[in-house]
Amino acid sequence: MMRLQTYAGLSVIATLAAIYHAFSSRGQFYPAMVYLSTSKISLVLLLNMALAIMCILWQLTKKVFLGTLREAEAERLNEQSWRELMEILFAITIFRQDFSVMFLAMVTGLLFIKSLHWLAQKRVEHIETTPAVTKLSHIRIVSFMGFLLLIDSIFLYNYMNHLIQTRHASVSLFFAFEYMILTTTTVATFVKYVFHVCDMLMEGQWERKAVYTFYLELIRDLLHLTMYMCFFLMIFINYGVPLHLIRELYETFRNFKSRVADYIRYRKVTSNMNDLFPEATPEELNGGDTICIICREEMTTAKKLVCGHLFHVNCLRSWLERQHTCPTCRALVVPPENGTDVAGSRYAQQGPGTSFTPQGSQADPRTNSHVSQHQARLQAAAAAAAIYEKSIVYPSAQMLPCYLGANMPFGDSSWNNLSTSDTQLEAHRISLQQQIEILRSQLTLLQSSKTQRAAAAVGASDGKGKAISFESAQKGQAEGADI
Repeated sequence: MMRLQTYAGLSVIATLAAIYHAFSSRGQFYPAMVYLSTSKISLVLLLNMALAIMCILWQLTKKVFLGTLREAEAERLNEQSWRELMEILFAITIFRQDFSVMFLAMVTGLLFIKSLHWLAQKRVEHIETTPAVTKLSHIRIVSFMGFLLLIDSIFLYNYMNHLIQTRHASVSLFFAFEYMILTTTTVATFVKYVFHVCDMLMEGQWERKAVYTFYLELIRDLLHLTMYMCFFLMIFINYGVPLHLIRELYETFRNFKSRVADYIRYRKVTSNMNDLFPEATPEELNGGDTICIICREEMTTAKKLVCGHLFHVNCLRSWLERQHTCPTCRALVVPPENGTDVAGSRYAQQGPGTSFTPQGSQADPRTNSHVSQHQARLQAAAAAAAIYEKSIVYPSAQMLPCYLGANMPFGDSSWNNLSTSDTQLEAHRISLQQQIEILRSQLTLLQSSKTQRAAAAVGASDGKGKAISFESAQKGQAEGADI
């Protein structure tokens, strides 16, 4: 802020000096104005003063609507500014025949307005993830988005009106497109904020919030992709290849493609959740952890994933709208159809609703009816070891329980005395320590076998050399006898 004040003060002093020099040297108003508009030094000083005024207005707007920026907001502002500046420079090369002082001022104003939109989006994301937000913050963000929507609408109307009146492709096409993108982004951000407020008023019990947010983002990406493609074609027809749009067009297409794929996968999973994920039995609910890791509430009924973890059906459905892996162990909820994934191939062989069982081992029905979280991890590890068969790194399916469960049986009551997080941490710690010991023993065996092979090779070479020397000596003695 001090640097801006210093810069603004120096700009005011330089501008006043240029104006004083123009009036003192010309004497009259009109000649002084002509001098200020034709002199290169005076023009640069006036443009610099205009830039300082825009910076002051930007800082004032930020202070009124946002207050002090958070560290994440400042980082995003810096990153986006440099990238947007490069794209605007590319855009200037396309519209170089329309380059003027007014064009430069409009580009600078567009960059400042875009930066305000970035801050608004980041602030809305912060409000969504913050449990306690003051009423002043809500009033500020609503007023800020209304202010941005008003600015976008005014500029969009002016540029669209100019295009309709002239009926000719000009630089107004570029600005109309940019403000159209900003308008749709502001509307989507405001609707997303409304969803958050509605969920907050329902005390976080709005189950359809994630679905509506997903549809909102899908529609927004579709609109952006359509506008980018139309603008790309118009610029290509009238000016040539728009280099500054290639990255934005690619990113928009990639985001839309990923959202469509997520939507198809989500519909496929949620349409037959009863077939893919069986209901948890009372023994599983009573014997294991009954807290849903998604909502942190008690579970009376739950769905069981392939990996053995339990969740509320509504929590699982909302989670699948964003991710397609288990929230606890990050295993795929529904393996890919191509079968390249190990867990996917196992799942395809066993069918939905069954848990992984190590090959070559007889599963106890009583044990399978009560699958704890730790046992589910052991079963998954045993399945992976069975796939790799005789791997020197992973123990076999038969030996895995011996390595991991020798000192901690599945039904041991000492595990139930610990909390859920302590149980998981202790299991991970013991499992990692024992795996490290296995790896060390395997490394020792490899080194010893390598040393033995090297010693055998050296011994064989020495024996072969001695045999050759003995044969040479016998041959020499025979030749001496003949002579």
